[in-house]
Amino acid sequence: MGGGYIEFDKGLYKTEALKELRPDLFSIKADSTNQITSNFGISFPKIGKKGDIFVRVDTLPNRVFKFDGQRWIEINKDSTTSYLDNSYLEYIIKKVNTGEIDLDTLTEAERQALEAYLKGNQNS
Repeated sequence: MGGGYIEFDKGLYKTEALKELRPDLFSIKADSTNQITSNFGISFPKIGKKGDIFVRVDTLPNRVFKFDGQRWIEINKDSTTSYLDNSYLEYIIKKVNTGEIDLDTLTEAERQALEAYLKGNQNS
C-alpha cells in the first residue's frame, strides 16, 4: 500500500505490526511435498497451491503475492527473490526497452538479477 502499511485480511496494518502478528507472511518456506511455482500476469491464476508466488504486472511497481492455501496475500518484494526467473527477467527487459518500466522502480535484487542475467546471456 505504501507509507509503511499493508492490506491484509480486509484490514490495513502497519508493516512492522503485521510482521509481529504474522511473521509467517514475511518468510517463504517451501513445503517439501509441494512444488512451488512462480509466475506473473495481470490476473491471479484460477488455481494455486500453497506457497505459490505470483507477480501482478498490472501495477507499477509490480507487486508480489504468495498463495496461503485460500487466497493471494501480498508480500514484501524484499523478502524473496524466487520470482526472479528467466521468463520474468525477460519480461522486465522488454518493458524497460519500451519505456514502460523505469529501472529506478526496480528493487535492488531485481536490478542485480537483471545484471547477472544480461551478463550470462552475453557469454552465450
